Amino acid sequence: MNQEVTSQEITLKNRTDLQITGVKKIESLNSNEFRLNTVLGKMVVRGTDLEMKHLDIEREILLITGKIHLIEYLSKDQAAKTKGFLAKLFK
Repeated sequence: MNQEVTSQEITLKNRTDLQITGVKKIESLNSNEFRLNTVLGKMVVRGTDLEMKHLDIEREILLITGKIHLIEYLSKDQAAKTKGFLAKLFK
């Protein structure tokens, strides 16, 4: 069984500068929330005045600035519920 080695680093400086490695895709973003697909699963970053400062897809690095309140990995159940809700909302 050939399993892909995955690693991720999350660096938060002064609660305002967030760097995340292993970012595969940004699913949605606004000034209060970023929803990401990472090498370790779905992730949510919440805060105020959030802004994407840099995204390097090849190196899988994302830089976010703003006031960070929460960084959370979503379980498969949480991700499915959110996706289901959004799908119903935009039908």
